[in-house]
Order: sequence, then structure tokens, then C-alpha cells
Amino acid sequence: MTEKNPSSNDKENTKNKFNLNDIPRCLKCSLICSIKLDYVGNLEPRIIYECEKGHSENVSLEEYMKNYNKFSLCSNCCKSKKEDYFYCSVCKVFICLSCIKNHKGESHSISDIKRYDSLCIKDNNLFSFYCIECRKNLCIYCQKNHRTHELINLSEIYYSNNSKLRLKEEIKNIEKKIEELDKIEENIKCEIKKLKESTKLEIQCLNILIKTYEYEENKRNLNYNVILNLKNFDKVFRANKIQLYERLYNDSSKLLNILKNCKNFNSSFPNNSKILTNHTSCINHISKLSDGRLISCADDYLINIYKKNTYDLELSIKEHTHNIYYISELKDGRIISCSRDKTIKIIKLLDDNKYQIDQTLLGHSNYVYKAIEIKKNELISISYDKTMKLWKLNQEQKFQNILTIFFQDRNSYCNILKISENEFVTSSCSDYCIKFWNSNNFLNLATINEISIEWTYNTMCVLDNNILCVGGSESKGFYLINISLHQLIKNIIGPKKIYSITKCIDGLVLCSILDENGCYNIAKYEYDFEKKNLTKKVEMKNAHNKVINSCIELNRKTIASSSEDSTIKLWE
Repeated sequence: MTEKNPSSNDKENTKNKFNLNDIPRCLKCSLICSIKLDYVGNLEPRIIYECEKGHSENVSLEEYMKNYNKFSLCSNCCKSKKEDYFYCSVCKVFICLSCIKNHKGESHSISDIKRYDSLCIKDNNLFSFYCIECRKNLCIYCQKNHRTHELINLSEIYYSNNSKLRLKEEIKNIEKKIEELDKIEENIKCEIKKLKESTKLEIQCLNILIKTYEYEENKRNLNYNVILNLKNFDKVFRANKIQLYERLYNDSSKLLNILKNCKNFNSSFPNNSKILTNHTSCINHISKLSDGRLISCADDYLINIYKKNTYDLELSIKEHTHNIYYISELKDGRIISCSRDKTIKIIKLLDDNKYQIDQTLLGHSNYVYKAIEIKKNELISISYDKTMKLWKLNQEQKFQNILTIFFQDRNSYCNILKISENEFVTSSCSDYCIKFWNSNNFLNLATINEISIEWTYNTMCVLDNNILCVGGSESKGFYLINISLHQLIKNIIGPKKIYSITKCIDGLVLCSILDENGCYNIAKYEYDFEKKNLTKKVEMKNAHNKVINSCIELNRKTIASSSEDSTIKLWE
């Protein structure tokens, strides 16, 4: 029997009568393994089928269509359900997953009915290709009209595990990129918002500055007729105008620098990282030990020692019977404390969080404010009893009072500071004076009485080798004193009250202050060695809600402050 290509009309008639989605079965036994549609003689469509039982028949399509029944089993094995179908567009048969191995190879074209469940209306075949240029699905016959176009074999894509994995990875990567882009978009929006706010402030300031200088320029223009001669009017006018614009430029630059400092204000000062609440009363002083631990004393008669880095409470010492004003470390590692109970205690720290009292120094008749190690094995203490005492280590390794200096001032001295191996300085509570002393013979070298401000208490710090900075609770600023000349060189108007002054590792001056608005703040000042001036760089407002008695730098990243509010705050 010779096969002939059917005409288009015959194909169309056949398509209307027979749909490949409708799977027929054998007319004799209802089992079909293969069915073929052929054209015999005068192109009359005929059905040729052969089943597993050996039945074979050649009937006309019209006759066959009258008798076949629809069912949903595989054409080869008659066992698998329709949801497992695949379709071979070359053999034009429906097969299950187990029968697909018999249709592999280049001579077959397999399509998954689930994935490609739509047929070509024109040729009644499943779609097997996709034309990229025309953007449409094609069956095996339609693709011949698209030979010059770029085609994609849908079966290859569907059965390629590597392609599936690559597509999944691409989808995941795209989703990640979308998330990253969303985050970047949010960050950009925040930055734009900040820039807009800062730009508004800059524009307002610049507008005010421009209006001010425009007013000055107009004022100058009105006076030119009186001040200048008509002949040199134009020359002088231009010169003054240039100077005016130079001043405007310089002042604008200064203003921009101020605004930049304002922007960096919050980011420049450390953030509060921890609050220590182990004291129950006003904390008068804090200090850093040589091993990095923090030590504090308070009005609750306690001395607390905190662990390095974590600053958790390690040891509490209660040996004084009244308020403790000062705590520090001697060169040999022992602790010295001064109290309102009129005593000075020397404490030795032992292992396993233990301690022992090496010595209690008696001799003062009133509060002991402070005691410092002026030289090796020598201590100096000052008291509210208007005396300054020298203590020296004897042969029994005990400190002994060998000299007492009585002050004739109407009140006592409350602060003492070592300047060098040969000199120290004391300050008065209410007699407005600073005294310099020789550390060898304890003679008064000089007295500065020009600081005519009554202080409740005061603080001192050496800024460089020759400048002493003094401040107090009623000083309303800083006083700079030349150490070698023993002269007051400058009074810098500053905060309303200054409670502590210390020098940081980076050269900045750390202060605890009270501003004009009644806020207890911590501020950092920059000292200009050439101009002998202090300029505020950063400030943390409302650091505590009461007086900040002490503020020190523990390391380059951490600052500690103690207050009358019974807390120690760590800033990192």
C-alpha cells in the first residue's frame, strides 16, 4: 500500500471527525497498542490498527468513528491513567511514563500532555516548539513554516534537569537582587531625607547671612558720598566690595564647618552602653586601675571594684564609717581612699576577690578631701581642717606624718594636683586662690589671687607641659595658668559650671558641665596650643539628671561618668 500526502481539504475533514486527544480502542477487544491513519486509493482516509492480541484490521475512518469509544488508557499498555500521558508527535500515539523508553531517539518527538496540554488547532498536534521571533507555540507541522526563525524544543527544556536547576538558581538570584535593591532603595530614601533636612538648615542660615551683608553693603553705599572723594569713589567701592565678598566667603565657610560639626554631633559622641547601679547614694569619684578595672567611692560608705571590659561588680569594700570623697591607686598597686570620717585608708587587693587594710592614717580633725602620691613612698593629703599633711613611709613600711602645713586662709583647700616631680598645686574652696608648692621643701612658690570666683568645689588638669586648666562649680568658664611663670594668662568664657576636667588619650579635654539650660552634660573640648584656647567639639546633653562629679576615659572607645544620681554610666 503506497502512502500519499492528503490534500488540505481531506486533512480538514479528518480533523473535524477525529481528535487525537480522544484515545480509541480496538473494535474487537478494546485493547489498542498502535493506530495509524492512512490514505489509500483515492485519498480515502483509512484506519489501520493492531492490538496486543494480534487483531489487525484496515477499516475506513468513517466506519471506525461510528464504533470507537473514548477511554483514558495508554495506547501501548492500556494500564496507565491519562494524567501520566506523553505524546509522540512522530508516531502519533499516547504513551505512559513506562512506555516512553520505546520512543526515545532522534526519530521520535515526545511531549508532556500535562505541561503542553493544548493542541495546534490547525494540525491537531501537541505543541512541540516555540518560535522566539513570532512568540507562539508550534506543532511539528507548523514549525516547517518557521525554519528561518529561531526555535526552542519544548521537550528538551522540560526534560533537562540542568535547565530546571539553572532556572531555579536564576530565580533565587533575582529574588535576592530584588531584596538587595529594596534595601538600597530604603537607605537612599533615608539619606535623601537627611540631606533635605540639612540642606534646608544650610539654606536658611545662608539666606540670613546674605541679607545681613546686603544690609551692610547698602549702608556703606549711603555713606560713600560723605567718606570718599568723587574721583576715587569707583576704586574704593570696588575694593570694599571685594573685601565684603571675601568676608562673606570666609564667614560662610565657618558657618558650613559649624553645620558639619552639628551633623556629626550624635555620631561623634559615644552611646550609652551600660549603667552601673551598685551604689545607693551620691558617687563622688571614679578612677581607673592599672590593670584596666574601674573603681568607685560614694556616700554609701562603699568602695566598689568592677571587672575589666564587662564592668560587672567584682568586689565591694566597706571599711569607712562615713562618706568617701576620693579613691585612687598608688604605684605599688595598693588603693588609697579619703573619707568624711577624718581617715585615710591604705587597702591591699588580694586574690579571690579578697582584700586587707594595710593601714589607717589618722591625724586630720575634719573631712579629708584628697590624698595623692607626690613622690615614691610620699603622700600629701588636704582636709577641711585647713591643713595639708605630708606622710612618708618609715622603716616598718608604714606611712607616718612628718609635716603639717596650716593655712591662714578663711577656709580650707579642697583640691591638690601633682604637676611634676618637683612641683604640685592646691586650690581653695572659697578664698579664690591657687597656690604652687615645691615638692622637695614644701615652700609656697606662688599664689594666684586673680580668680575672684567663689567655688563650691573645683577641678584642675594639666593641658600641656606648661598650661594648667582650672574650672569650678561657680567659675562660668575655664582659667588657663602659665605653670612656669605662675601667671593667669586667659579666662575662657564657657559653661555655667564645670565639675571635672581630664585629658583624653587623643589630646581632647573631657569635661562634665552644667549648661545655661540647666542640663548636666559631658563635653569634649579641643585645646589650641598656639592660640591657648579651648573649643567645644562634641557634647552629650542630659548625660545624667544630677551633678556629674567625675568623668574619665577608660580606653579609646569607652568613657565612664559618675553622678549624684547614684549611677555610673559607660559610653562606647
